[in-house]
Amino acid sequence: MNIAIMGAGVLGRLLAIELHERKHKVTIFEKNDEYSSLSCSATAAGMLAPWSEAQESSEIVFELGVSSLKLWPHILKKINAENIIDRWGTAHLATLGEKHKLIHFLECLKSKGIHPEVIEINQKNNKRFVGNFYSPYSFGYYFPDEASLKPRYFIEKSNQFFKEKSINFYFNQKIIESEQNKIKTEENTFYFDLICNTTGMAAKSIFAETTQLLRGVRGSLILMYAPLVHLNSVIRIRHSRNPIYIVPRGHHQYIIGATTHETECLKPITAEAFLELLNVAVHFDKGFLEAHIMEQRINLRPTLTSGSPQFLKKDEIYYINGLYRNGITISPALVNIFCNYIENKNTLINNKKFEDLWIN
Repeated sequence: MNIAIMGAGVLGRLLAIELHERKHKVTIFEKNDEYSSLSCSATAAGMLAPWSEAQESSEIVFELGVSSLKLWPHILKKINAENIIDRWGTAHLATLGEKHKLIHFLECLKSKGIHPEVIEINQKNNKRFVGNFYSPYSFGYYFPDEASLKPRYFIEKSNQFFKEKSINFYFNQKIIESEQNKIKTEENTFYFDLICNTTGMAAKSIFAETTQLLRGVRGSLILMYAPLVHLNSVIRIRHSRNPIYIVPRGHHQYIIGATTHETECLKPITAEAFLELLNVAVHFDKGFLEAHIMEQRINLRPTLTSGSPQFLKKDEIYYINGLYRNGITISPALVNIFCNYIENKNTLINNKKFEDLWIN
């Protein structure tokens, strides 16, 4: 088939890679630059952490995350990007006074029938699983099966793949009209056998006519250069408001995030959000006091009423949306399910759960 993909975030790019591997002709349209600089994907920390997110996630999101964790290495091998994934594992930490929060977290997972491999962190193994740190966060659990990848490097590597495979990629393209098998830009009109829209918040008006309203949930994070901090895993800290994560990026760089606010404001990070992130980081490791702030990132996570991703077919265009904060965690499995669907093949999940992904 001749297939168009609207939107070049991680989901759209993975869809293009998979469809190309299945011998379809693929064309990608992106309204911004070739690096999708304004997308959630370019903003994201890139954690592949289905167990860490399972307390708040739906059952289907968890299953998609576990499946995607297995799919990512194969995808990265296809685009010669195996080095952008880090098998750090995740260390969940709390102070002794908040130890009960971590215990409750594990109990919640067990109540959902989720039993991850977990190692309790103690004085003998904390350097191995966490790193060299002097911190009041002395109690924790380590999840060895989780990972993280570098989204911006994935975007660069996928761009190279598109060029090598002669996949049409139209960036900085404003789409004036899209319906059935037609996409019209300011410069041209294109015709396809199938169109898939992965544009996140740009599709908000489409979902306004369904039972699943699409909204943006604001997230903030900061990138810091901290040569005095030495961590061996992704850190998730339980504290009074939201769990805060610290993601090693190599070369003494760390991403610290993420706040969550029910607003669609895209102004720069607020003083409140900045202080919340920084205070937790400094409380965890005083080395962050000497760190330099390299970047602050803001974006809106596309979120549907259900809190889970959904498929929608409207006017012969397929929409995949509502990935919330789980886009990188679950996109490979969503892509696999969608591609199998259009090719009439079996999906990764059972029929009932597959039906639940669709908005009728």
